[in-house]
Amino acid sequence: MGSRSNASNSVRYGLEELKFLRSFEDLSIFRDKLAYKLPTMRALTGSRTVPSVPPSVQIEPTNVCNLRCTTCPGARTSFGRGYMDFDLFQKIVSEAADIGVKRIHLYLRGEPTLHPKIFDMIAFTKSKGLPVHMTTNGTTLTQERSAQLLQTGVNSADQLTISILGHSKESHEATMVGIDHDRVVQNIIELMNLRKKLRVNGPVVETIFNAPPENQHETRDFLRFWRGKVDHAREGDFSIEFKEYGTDAVNAVIRTDPCNGIYERLLVCWDGQVPQCNGDFDGELIIGDLKTDSIADTWNCERLQAIRRIHETRQLHDLPMCLHCDL
Repeated sequence: MGSRSNASNSVRYGLEELKFLRSFEDLSIFRDKLAYKLPTMRALTGSRTVPSVPPSVQIEPTNVCNLRCTTCPGARTSFGRGYMDFDLFQKIVSEAADIGVKRIHLYLRGEPTLHPKIFDMIAFTKSKGLPVHMTTNGTTLTQERSAQLLQTGVNSADQLTISILGHSKESHEATMVGIDHDRVVQNIIELMNLRKKLRVNGPVVETIFNAPPENQHETRDFLRFWRGKVDHAREGDFSIEFKEYGTDAVNAVIRTDPCNGIYERLLVCWDGQVPQCNGDFDGELIIGDLKTDSIADTWNCERLQAIRRIHETRQLHDLPMCLHCDL
């Protein structure tokens, strides 16, 4: 049943993308999206290759957040809080464009829209010919800020994901503490209306339901409500590792399959440091620093290569952080 469901969701997703095909440029963008996804699809069948440069770079504009989600370890991490310097951001994105990186992700541990230059970051990335994917909680996307977003040069190559942890007002506000459910719903709907009014063919807007177990009974209602209002509405994955990080809870997760992330993207914290993965909330395994190191050198460093070999041979007991990870 799971395989059929995944196949059905993939077909739905593809059909929903077709409405963005309005020109030959859009067709080229669609082709590039498929090319970007192809290595991940191959990895799911067990066929992996390590590209010479990361397919994508995931940059953390800030690890500051305006919410206190019950599933997030943000308040429990020891990593210092801050905002990425715009000059450092430009350096990283410029190098990424020069060496053939295919996509920039703007999120990690915080709420990216809190960075005072977030729209400048998006505009600069677009000026370098790179697509942008940003994930947000939707709280700051007022009509004025949505207009700023739509004026950055975004198109159907770009994606905006709004993460929602509860569908009803009660569960949404109880799980994402500090959020105004009605305001976020209105923000999303106003963004979609404004995009149509301004005739901007993007970004692709999706709502994702990363619900903890106590809210998963709302999944069907979530999908019914958002399908047709945004471009994609889908169910996400709940992570026990994410929720229990930094607590005394015993994580019973035992990972047996290699991680796709170490083949797909390089992560950069707001201060330029490069962690092994997005599960390294405290920066325990830093493999580089893009203030001084290059993207290519960091991606191909011996430490990251050794981590990949451990995953390929499934000797994950040598990496406790990976062994108990379900991200």
